[in-house]
Amino acid sequence: MSLRPAFLTSIPVSLLLLFGPAAGAELVTCSAADFGATGRRSDPATRALQRAIDACHAKGGGTAYVPPGEYTTGTLELKDNVTLHLEAGATLFVSQDPAEFPGMRALIYARGARRIALRGRGRIDGLARYEWGLPEAHDVEIEREQALAREAGVDMRRWLRRGLQALTVVFVKCEDVLIEDVTIENSTLWAIRLFGCDGVVARGLTIASDLEKAANSDGIDIDGSSNVRISDCRITTADDAIVLKSGTIDWEPPGETFPVENVTVTNCVLSTSSTAFMIGTESYSDFRHIVFSDSVVRRSNKGFGINVQDGATVSDVLVSNVTMDLHRRHWNWWGDAEPFYFVLKKRTPQSKLGAVRNVVVRNVVARAQGTARILGHAERRLENVTLADVQILMEPEATPDKRATSGLRASGVDRLVLRNVDVRWVEDGAEPGWTSALHLARVKELTLDGVVTRQAHRGAEAPAVVLEDVDGATVRACRALPGTGVFLAVRGSASRDVRLSGNDFSDAERPYVLEEGAPDDSVSALANFPAHEQP
Repeated sequence: MSLRPAFLTSIPVSLLLLFGPAAGAELVTCSAADFGATGRRSDPATRALQRAIDACHAKGGGTAYVPPGEYTTGTLELKDNVTLHLEAGATLFVSQDPAEFPGMRALIYARGARRIALRGRGRIDGLARYEWGLPEAHDVEIEREQALAREAGVDMRRWLRRGLQALTVVFVKCEDVLIEDVTIENSTLWAIRLFGCDGVVARGLTIASDLEKAANSDGIDIDGSSNVRISDCRITTADDAIVLKSGTIDWEPPGETFPVENVTVTNCVLSTSSTAFMIGTESYSDFRHIVFSDSVVRRSNKGFGINVQDGATVSDVLVSNVTMDLHRRHWNWWGDAEPFYFVLKKRTPQSKLGAVRNVVVRNVVARAQGTARILGHAERRLENVTLADVQILMEPEATPDKRATSGLRASGVDRLVLRNVDVRWVEDGAEPGWTSALHLARVKELTLDGVVTRQAHRGAEAPAVVLEDVDGATVRACRALPGTGVFLAVRGSASRDVRLSGNDFSDAERPYVLEEGAPDDSVSALANFPAHEQP
């Protein structure tokens, strides 16, 4: 064992203290090679690697150093003040022997540890394996999608996980955690799960699993954790790329769960067959003060999602400066290639009803194939949702089981604002099922400010914008695109106090109409161009 290896000798101690939560103890380094790790994949390495970790911990902390080589290992438990450093050229392979996982089946594990880190340019390979076959479990979340696929004659088989299943990195109730630069590939289950942790930095990570096959191989799961910063990561996986949950672990005290708060995600490139950035579905404690910004979403099945089913309140969420390139996936993945989907549900009839409020989506450019949705519950509306400076280009779906209708559907929302929202449609290959750009129902206090759009098909009967049972709406500075038939249709006996002001309807055949029971006095129009006061 050396006290300070060659790769640290040229770095001043003052700089070492800046490198992360475990850096204060990095003057002590324990090389796994000194404890019997050969770097040959055929030689079991679990004991040697764990001894290096334990030796650093016994000295008050330090770096357990894994030199270049191939290491087959089971669970490695990190302890206070220890950094596990995977050198460039080092690969940890998940052992296929269940006996190498005596507790939770996880490769890198810590519980209740402080100032720990997983760092380096090395790799972790989960050795995931799959088999093509019929589903082995029922998924209530995609019943509708399954039915549509059957009707369209889609092959109902899917990829199934095979072989030993293990989480890759699991930290439980840890404080001051750094995960930096490592590459995690071919995870059989979640790549990183942080449960009940406080103070986490994850940066520069590469996480890659098969986009077609890798069910349940989430990238980063922030579960009941607070003060989390994720940046500069590249994640490609079939399941959710970055997901926030407030759930439970089976062997925790019954019902123990923690809120998720003070989370920032920035400067990431995400590709997924599910959702790029997700809140839910496990939602037993609240989510608050969350920012997802300055990132790129490519080749994904959904951009941003909120799915509350277990009684939590989601509040104070900002999504900004994101580009999205969305493509429909095989029927078994969650998502319709929509830019965002916010929904409030009850998992069971006995579940508590949660809430979603104070959500802002700003400066988003999306190429989409599915209908964005903002859906409250029959017993509780979503509150204070704003979309500002959002561009959506609707493109044909890449699969035969078509799902898209409108560009955006919202229902059951109090105080919904759409400001400078532009919804357009690809002309070449337009889907026959496409209808209106916006369909907004059961909304109280609606603002449409600077919306630019038309209906999907030029000259079609479908209006560009539908307001159904909307109570209090301001429609101002909006513009009908060339080819618009009816720009605005107001429907439903509960519709009232819809005010049109300063809009440009010059390219619409009709500015607005009253339909399906809308009261005659539900709309007032003033100073629109050209001047229209009657439908």
